[in-house]
Amino acid sequence: MFPEIQRQSKERKFPEAVELLVRLNIDPTKGDQNIRGTCILPAGTGNEVKICVFTGTEAHEAVSEAGADMIGTEEMLRDIADGKIAFDKIIATPEQMPDLKRLARILGPKGLMPNPKSGTLVKPDELLEAVKLSKQGLIEYRVNEDATIMTKIGLRSFSDKDLESNADALLAAIAKKRPEVIKGRYFRNGQVKTTMGPPVQLDLNHY
Repeated sequence: MFPEIQRQSKERKFPEAVELLVRLNIDPTKGDQNIRGTCILPAGTGNEVKICVFTGTEAHEAVSEAGADMIGTEEMLRDIADGKIAFDKIIATPEQMPDLKRLARILGPKGLMPNPKSGTLVKPDELLEAVKLSKQGLIEYRVNEDATIMTKIGLRSFSDKDLESNADALLAAIAKKRPEVIKGRYFRNGQVKTTMGPPVQLDLNHY
């Protein structure tokens, strides 16, 4: 049963996020235990994700129809260089990376540099699907140096059922990344919380 966190803190004047935090029994300093991946949240994220796509001109119309909010152009590159970033995610095809790498000092710290592990650097024949999935609720998760993954799984306004389906999808995705060297318990503990609310323990026994 998903904990009823929505009723454990007073209403706020802004849309509170619901975050899932899970600590793993791994050593993230070892390459084969540096857990990272993507996951589709069945109930969505609750926020519109603005996507900028960098690809060849021949695909511009198709990616716009697939849901891209912006198309990467020379003008867009100049805007990024000036610190003007009006999107939440970049999806790019490999031939566009030389231009984007020149802006790595700006994009990197913001988590916007395209990467195959995050599903944002894709082959041309995978591009449309990547855009569609991102608009449908594709998220990225990554373990930190404390062996912890903390990811938004929705909004406080979501029903418990939707939050539970999103949490299940994320935990199942993380479970599939279990390193072969981990023979004992993989999930150490987990919590869910709203942005301003107290953490509530999550039952991870069936993962």
